Amino acid sequence: MNFIIIGLGNFGASLAKKLTALGHDVIGVDKDLEKVEFFKDTVKNTISMDITDIHALKTLPLKDCDMVVVCIGDDFGSSVKTTALLKKLGVEKIYGRESSLIHKTVLNAVGVCNTINPEYDTAVVFAEKLIMTGVWSIYNISDDIKIAEISVPEEYAGKKLSELDVSGPDNIGILAVKYIDTKLSKPSLEKWIAVDTDDPSKKEFIIRENMRLVIKGKKKDILEYLSV
Repeated sequence: MNFIIIGLGNFGASLAKKLTALGHDVIGVDKDLEKVEFFKDTVKNTISMDITDIHALKTLPLKDCDMVVVCIGDDFGSSVKTTALLKKLGVEKIYGRESSLIHKTVLNAVGVCNTINPEYDTAVVFAEKLIMTGVWSIYNISDDIKIAEISVPEEYAGKKLSELDVSGPDNIGILAVKYIDTKLSKPSLEKWIAVDTDDPSKKEFIIRENMRLVIKGKKKDILEYLSV
């Protein structure tokens, strides 16, 4: 996919580098030439320009882009103006970073429905991880229902997938088993392979200690499961 990331601060630069590492075509844009030079080796393409100038924005391949992400969080005026100019130029697929409720409301008002607040979203997930010791990552389906990635319990190591009760103990459903792809992983980016527990061709798959389980259940049930 083709992405244009506008604003190479902490969030924008991290997003641009991650998408590049995943093999996507990325253009990172920032008015600060030093940032553009700094990230030119880790982001596929970097450009320095005045992002609030409509004539400068016109030089970007906006029609060939699958998504533009405006990652400006510390300059309310530049964020809103840049987003409004992109809408004026006919860009439909825009994701906007918002830093407050007012910021979100204004972005919505100029026609951007998809917004992200990385600090808030990260804090919400991290708070859950702090509470739920032993969880590598977590996804909130609702306030109560979670999907969590956990280390393989000792008693599962060495067992075949066919020996597991994938409906799970204590109201926990086991959705998948994950392990690192040693051939494709790099120090800067781990690649994981997931084995679907419902795949009949994987019933003889053997679970190892260094693997992870992806489980689903109510928060209280997951906490009980982890405490066993």
